[in-house]
Amino acid sequence: MPMPHSARARLPLPRRLAPALAFALARALARALVFALALCAAAPTWAYVDHYLASTIVGTMTQSEARAFASAVNRALNTTEDGTPVSWRTQATPRRPATYARITPLQSKTDHGQPCRQIRSELQRSSNEESWTGWFCRQPDGRWRARAVDEE
Repeated sequence: MPMPHSARARLPLPRRLAPALAFALARALARALVFALALCAAAPTWAYVDHYLASTIVGTMTQSEARAFASAVNRALNTTEDGTPVSWRTQATPRRPATYARITPLQSKTDHGQPCRQIRSELQRSSNEESWTGWFCRQPDGRWRARAVDEE
């Protein structure tokens, strides 16, 4: 017996929406990572950064992986001596291999009255590798925020 027209129209809807939802979730995750790690870009370049992160290791982390990675970055910033790396990894799943990260504080200094640290993050998933280096400064509330630091 054929299905009523209204039931037929509703069944394939999730299949049609799945790619759009996956893309929207990936973009939202990329934005959350940018804010969580305080990797802010100037307003005119935001669209480029948002699109760029969607195809990176960081941009394809799940929300729980992103939170765990941000925690490892905070651990490196708060408790590690310059030059001492913090290791972090995700578990492999049937859909994706494990991700490995090494977060190393490179140097520390005071800039405009704030303690600042430069860190390097190196990530690897299968044969894909990426790294970034940036300055983070401790805010009065204790959180770290990425920002430019005066070069001396």
